[in-house]
Amino acid sequence: MEFLFYGLLGLIIGSFLNVLILRHGVRALGGRSACMSCGREIAWFDLIPVWSWIALRGRCRHCHTRISLQYPLVEGATALLFVAIGVSPIALSLKMLALPVAALFVAIAVYDLYYTIIPDAWAYTCAVLSLAAMVVALQGSGDPYTFAVAFFAGPLAASPLAALWLVSGGRWMGLGDAKLALSIGWLLGPFSGVGAVFFAFILGAVVSVPLLALSSPSCRRVISGFTRTLTLASLRSVFGQPPSTFAHQKTMPKLVFGFTMQSEVPFGPFLIASCFFLWILQLYGIPIPLVTFL
Repeated sequence: MEFLFYGLLGLIIGSFLNVLILRHGVRALGGRSACMSCGREIAWFDLIPVWSWIALRGRCRHCHTRISLQYPLVEGATALLFVAIGVSPIALSLKMLALPVAALFVAIAVYDLYYTIIPDAWAYTCAVLSLAAMVVALQGSGDPYTFAVAFFAGPLAASPLAALWLVSGGRWMGLGDAKLALSIGWLLGPFSGVGAVFFAFILGAVVSVPLLALSSPSCRRVISGFTRTLTLASLRSVFGQPPSTFAHQKTMPKLVFGFTMQSEVPFGPFLIASCFFLWILQLYGIPIPLVTFL
């Protein structure tokens, strides 16, 4: 029964995350959802997480414009994470803090992938919730040394990224990644927190090298099917704003991903993927080889 509860909750929250990602910095969260191509309002039965996308075969009911895979992927991923956290053998008080952190991590990963920026409000909220989870987890331990080590795990995990940002003047690394690493350190502890940061660099290298091939025209045509089809005219019809409002902003998504050696690759998704991997292992008491060795 827990599987069903947390799975459904994750699907609902995942649907909200899609709205949060798309509307952040563009319009208020309130109001009906509409097709980003034709501007028609979407009926409630076309907003059922995952199922509606499958039933519509990934296209708008009215204009038949392709709907991004982002929607079912975010909803499905959030549901899986909620189930993994919800049925784990940790206290309910920790779950109530861990679930919103996981949801925000998903939103940050997708938003950073689109715009190569991590909203401060989201990063700071994650940090506060992660710090609170650390305090709850250590409640009753009565050991000041243990608490001090756990507290400095956040700054310790963030320090390598902050140093890269400082030395490069922001060219190699964004400060938002360091802010995100604070949450990772407080969630995972000192060894796993630092390990997650370095594992993220390995993930980044493994993924980024094949991405260089995506600059070819054939690959770009394939990838375009997975991204939203937006025009300035459709933005005006959906948001009620003139095209010039969006022409100079970073709120326009990158519709087609093409990578070269000079491309700016977001690091946040790698940090979050690394954190999720080690976090789930910790929640279920599965030994982490690096931490066990240390």
